Amino acid sequence: MVLFVSGICDAKCFYCPISSEKKMLDVMFADEMPIRDMRDAILEANMINATGTGITGGDPLKFYERTSDYIRMLKTEFGPRHHIHLYTISGSKEAIDSVAAAGLDEIRFHPPEEIWKHMDRSIFKHRIKWARDNGLSVGIEVPSLPGREEDMKALIEFSERMDLDFINLNELEFSETNFRNLLGRNYSIKNDYESGAKGSRELALKMVRQFPNHTVHYCSAAFKDGVQLKNRLKRRASNIARRIDIVTKDGTILKGIVDSTDLNAVVENLKSVGVPDEMFFVNDRKKRVEIPTWIIPELKKLLDYSFYEVEEYPTWDAIEVERLKL
Repeated sequence: MVLFVSGICDAKCFYCPISSEKKMLDVMFADEMPIRDMRDAILEANMINATGTGITGGDPLKFYERTSDYIRMLKTEFGPRHHIHLYTISGSKEAIDSVAAAGLDEIRFHPPEEIWKHMDRSIFKHRIKWARDNGLSVGIEVPSLPGREEDMKALIEFSERMDLDFINLNELEFSETNFRNLLGRNYSIKNDYESGAKGSRELALKMVRQFPNHTVHYCSAAFKDGVQLKNRLKRRASNIARRIDIVTKDGTILKGIVDSTDLNAVVENLKSVGVPDEMFFVNDRKKRVEIPTWIIPELKKLLDYSFYEVEEYPTWDAIEVERLKL
């Protein structure tokens, strides 16, 4: 599960991809679901059969007391084997001690790109020590920035000298909130169907090969979306699907809908032609009546409505992928 504890952050990273509904706002999300408290987060964790949680933001350590409470509650609910890691660009000793005492397993520091060549003189040396003193697994995670090879080499060499557990290089991605910044720095998108920046993958793989004796990982945008997200969707779909839904191989859900402004009339008409109560569902949030797709051919002969087959993500926001009139 991805637990987003706040969108507030003191850093101003030009490549920050956080969406406008979260960026610099004190809001909380569990995956795509807005949450009010820990009960909501636990519900989402159960929905996706989560074996661990990644805590992100903003900067979770800016609100370390809140973050510590959430770590403690997750460990209480799911036990010590529920692995929890956290991303941060900051970290006072008090904050790191707090999240470690709450049960944090791993911390991933995100040093600003302007200090990658000067890490030995930065406060991150102290932050790494404080984290290690608490028994945490410690690593660095940053985007692979085309044109910044020397800076990235310096960062990896620092990671080696500090004997960190890993350094993760993520493919630089274009998003709705950072694309102007990336274009302004002469970055370009690599093709029409992926969000990754041209040259980011190549540089990351070069670093992986150049440092074979250090744990340098590379994560592509395609892997994140095509494997990590897809697997999470499949698990959530299997937990929330009703008997009227069809779960696809990609983890999306197919359902039929009846198009009408009078939902009560739709319900009465469905009952009048023999559709049992368990074969339709009134979705008040989306203002529609949902039915199995496989009964639509017969209903079209009996009722004068427009019928559609919709494909949606099984996430809280149920984003619609496709709509087909039948």
